[in-house]
Amino acid sequence: MNLQENIVLRDHSTFRLGGPARFFVAAHTTEDLRQALLWARKKKSTYFILGGGSNLLFSDKGFNGLVIKPQLLQLSFNGTGVTVGATVALSELISRTLDRKLTGLEFAAGIPGTVGGAIRGNAGTYGVSMSDVLTSITYLDEATFNAVTLSAAQCGFAYRHSMFKLHTHSIVEAHLTLKSGAIEASRKIITDRIALRHQSHPLEPSAGCIFKNVEFDRVDLKKLATKDIDLSRFEQYRKIPSGYLIERLGLKGKRIGGAMISPKHANYIINVGSATSEDVVTMVSFIKQQVRDAYGIQLEEEVQIVPES
Repeated sequence: MNLQENIVLRDHSTFRLGGPARFFVAAHTTEDLRQALLWARKKKSTYFILGGGSNLLFSDKGFNGLVIKPQLLQLSFNGTGVTVGATVALSELISRTLDRKLTGLEFAAGIPGTVGGAIRGNAGTYGVSMSDVLTSITYLDEATFNAVTLSAAQCGFAYRHSMFKLHTHSIVEAHLTLKSGAIEASRKIITDRIALRHQSHPLEPSAGCIFKNVEFDRVDLKKLATKDIDLSRFEQYRKIPSGYLIERLGLKGKRIGGAMISPKHANYIINVGSATSEDVVTMVSFIKQQVRDAYGIQLEEEVQIVPES
């Protein structure tokens, strides 16, 4: 195990933020990962499994424990079935499945990060999520570090949620079931969505969307209707985009230190070059207060703050 010390985490974050990890190790195999976990247990050290570095915010103080960065890049095909390592980039998975004339991952076009991270947060767009294509997931159990395989139905998937948000299980690989056919139509959808994402999403360093969209079932729709919100436009997916609520409050371009609400997309906080993690945390709190005061809605973070407070 090649254990390193004081590795700067901003270099492993799409936000380009974060202090040093006390210890850091790259795990190239499942056994490497198990040995790193055993080391952390032996040393009574906290640990964090780092994927592609998107959808998270490291503290300015860093992480006083072991950061494990798996490099599990296996990818194999069996008809419409796909077995993929947890640290394969979603973009790579989409490209390779298209080469095999497999469809079904159009929803993931343009989503940054790795397969494991997308599973943990049940990432998705346009009303489709990872849980819709997953068959099973293999992980190392947080208690025994033994490999366990569960069906997707057993993994507690919900909107931007899975059981992996409640446990420190380490995802190793996933099995997906896709479809064959209509490959050119699939390519066009993916190309169009990536182009649209580039137009409407910021290019500056960020963690992706900061807040989950607001599910209809969680709010008083009658009360919201009195605030001139046209709920009919969101009826298809029964979610109100958090960015829509933030934008309605005129907060695009709002800046705290080096953290700014993106002028392109109000559900993105961008690092304009001089941000600290504390700037971002302060901005998150500010946005939540503004939305709560205006609409009575408590936004929930989609981004993971490490370490958790």
